[in-house]
Amino acid sequence: MTLKPSTRSDIESFRALENLREANERVLRGENIIRLEAGQPCFGAPEKALEHARDVIKSDPRQGYTESLGMALLRDRIAVHYRNFYGIDLPYNRVAVTAASSTGFILTFLAAFDAGDKVAVTNPTYPAYRNILRSLNLEVVELETTAESNYQPTAALLEKSGKKFDGLIINSPANPTGAMIDGDELKKICAWCDANGVRLISDEAYHGVTYEDKAPTALQFSDNVIVTNTFSKYFAMTGWRLGWLVLPENMTDRIKRLAENLFVSPPTIAQHLAYKVFDHTDILDGYVRHYRTNRDILKTHLPEAGIKNLSAAKGAFYLYADLSDLTNDSEQFCRRMLDEAKVSATSGVDFDPKRGHTTMRLSYAGKPEDMQEACRRIKEWLE
Repeated sequence: MTLKPSTRSDIESFRALENLREANERVLRGENIIRLEAGQPCFGAPEKALEHARDVIKSDPRQGYTESLGMALLRDRIAVHYRNFYGIDLPYNRVAVTAASSTGFILTFLAAFDAGDKVAVTNPTYPAYRNILRSLNLEVVELETTAESNYQPTAALLEKSGKKFDGLIINSPANPTGAMIDGDELKKICAWCDANGVRLISDEAYHGVTYEDKAPTALQFSDNVIVTNTFSKYFAMTGWRLGWLVLPENMTDRIKRLAENLFVSPPTIAQHLAYKVFDHTDILDGYVRHYRTNRDILKTHLPEAGIKNLSAAKGAFYLYADLSDLTNDSEQFCRRMLDEAKVSATSGVDFDPKRGHTTMRLSYAGKPEDMQEACRRIKEWLE
């Protein structure tokens, strides 16, 4: 007898991670692959913070559970970060530490919505939103953005769509485009959500990784918003799997009860590291300057190579490329680029199932010399 699987698990693969797996396998076989597929820094956490984590392990090798919402010491340090970075006074009990932002999404969606509720995402967008929502029996409402609107939603777009939904997810700076929502527009979006009874979830994973203006937080404009964030991007702690939520006060206990039953607590040693990483923002800001150099290399040389239509990329470490003059099958294009040019990138189908067949995402969190070499290889390949 064959037993049935759940329909909740019938979701799309995360293509960027599939590409990561294949690129890893090719590197292990000795192929020289330029890696532009995965959104992870080429750096690790600052050495002084790592030294602190090593000292903690030596002094207490057991590393037992922490509170389900994370160590009070770290929650308070995150609250201090909001005061220093944004000028927001935030009580630490509104902060919940999570096992990466992915766990934060699950907790947020469970605490904020019931099965069958409708949650809007804008395309192109981070694909895990869509897939996690569907696995939790939530209905995804898709809103299309364009290069002309900077690939970001506006309050006017939300009003004009005529679609009804219970929640909205925004991401600024955005994966896969690097596009940002400015403060005036973010304020309008927050006001629209509050006026229409829509729960706003602001994914601020790439805050800190900006190149011209600092990204505003939705917490500046609404008391109802749920903010998600991670130590994986600006803080360069990708594999340590740690993130956080900032919650309305009436949501904290709900998140606590879910967290303690579903996940028990976040990783203990990662929390100790995260506490100290805030002391080394000078090093982290140096990483951001490095990403900006990489962005500028690609924006200069990719058009020379034949990939001309690129997103503005004011933050994060991604470029979203329009390939409509080169292909109508971006998955095949990326496959051939990997096979023939030895450059790995991610098809836009991952981020926009309807229109992504003519787009591609390139991550530039690697080394400057790799960006130069990628452009050289792509130019030679396309010629």
